[in-house]
Amino acid sequence: MDYAAMKYLSTARIDIKNQGDGNDLKMTVLDGDRCSITHPAWFAKAGTGYMLMTEDQHLLLELECVGAGNLMIRLQGINKLTSEGIRIPLWVDYTRLSVNDEIVFWELKSQWHDKLYIFNKKVSDGEVVKVEISWSEHAYKGKDLAQLLSMWETMSKSK
Repeated sequence: MDYAAMKYLSTARIDIKNQGDGNDLKMTVLDGDRCSITHPAWFAKAGTGYMLMTEDQHLLLELECVGAGNLMIRLQGINKLTSEGIRIPLWVDYTRLSVNDEIVFWELKSQWHDKLYIFNKKVSDGEVVKVEISWSEHAYKGKDLAQLLSMWETMSKSK
C-alpha cells in the first residue's frame, strides 16, 4: 500500500447534525488541529449537517445548537470505493465518546462507513454541548488486511 493511502487507515469520519427544520450548529474545534469540516449538500435536509474528517485520534468540540431538535453524532470510517463501486471497509477503532463530560462509552467500538455508531440527544435552542471523541487505527489481521490491500490496489489502478 502506498504511503499516501496510509493516512486513510487512521482517518475518522464524524457526521454531526442538529436535526430540525432550519436548525444548525455553531461548531468550535477545541482540540483537533487537522480536522477538515465540510457541509455536504446531501446532509442539508431538516437542518445543516457537518462532516468532519481527521487523523488526530482525539477531537474536542463545542457545539452551540441553533434551534431545538435532535443532536445526531455518527461515528464511522471514511467512504472510499473501488473502481467497481464497492466500498472499501476502512475501519476505525473508536475508544471513547463523552457528551457534556458524561461518558457515553469508553470501550473499543470498531466502526466503518457501513457499520456506524449513532448517538442522539434532544437539544434546546442555544444549548451548548461539549463532545469528546477518541479513536485509534484499526488492528487489521490476516485475511481482513489482505482483502483491504487487494481492494486498495483495485482502486489505485483505476486512477
